[in-house]
Amino acid sequence: MTPNNSIIVKELSCFNIRHILECGQIFRFAAQDDGSYRVYSKDKTALVCQDDAQAVIYTDDTDYFSKFFDLERDYSLIKTALRDKPFMKEALEYGGGIRILNQDKWEMLISFIISANNHIPRIKGIIERLCSNLGDKKDGYYAFPTPEQMAQADEKFYASIGAGYRAKYLAKTAQDVAKGFDLDEISTLDGNEGSKRLCKLLGVGGKVADCILLFGYHKQDVFPVDTWIRKVYKDVVGDGELNNASMRKKLIEIYGEYSGYAQQYLFFNKRES
Repeated sequence: MTPNNSIIVKELSCFNIRHILECGQIFRFAAQDDGSYRVYSKDKTALVCQDDAQAVIYTDDTDYFSKFFDLERDYSLIKTALRDKPFMKEALEYGGGIRILNQDKWEMLISFIISANNHIPRIKGIIERLCSNLGDKKDGYYAFPTPEQMAQADEKFYASIGAGYRAKYLAKTAQDVAKGFDLDEISTLDGNEGSKRLCKLLGVGGKVADCILLFGYHKQDVFPVDTWIRKVYKDVVGDGELNNASMRKKLIEIYGEYSGYAQQYLFFNKRES
């Protein structure tokens, strides 16, 4: 590819491709034998190579992937604002190269319905089969299927690609979005109202809704609570018989306007360590 088909990132203190892709926010990527990563989003792809001097994002869609990797945002300011919050110094030292991706809302909705009570290799496999069966064929890969493409498939198909009990969720949610459930309107809502709206879709609960809001809408007044964040909560607050909603509320109070970023740094550090 020519230089016009690449983006060069020199400031690596806030860009580490392994941190970005391996922190649980994206499932459509593949590590290459040479240490680079192939990334897919919607109907687009990029190859990311990183060494000690720079990261290079090779793609025919440079505008898309510049926004996708959130390259216009100064993460050093975010990290400075979070550094004195509980347990953040260690988390920032471990995963300081994380950036919150700007991913497609529809792709996040389906991906995180699939992710519920699931593990990453299986999630990635289901999504790969979803794309290869229903998505448009591109040059060496498949696009993520549209709501209309997914609405043509039934629960039996989704069970056949390994979705398990989530098969009925995928079939019904695809039909609802294809028929007019407005995902874009959620951009105008705060985290609480956006969560309520998303939870009207079959297969979306509070944690899944927060993941969609964080990774598809870049909302910061959210805090997805899972097994690892419950451990973080115990570190930060101590023992308590709180439910996930109460823990979410308390953690947002503690971490403030950058709660979504804090969640990813804390989650990645706790899970990896």
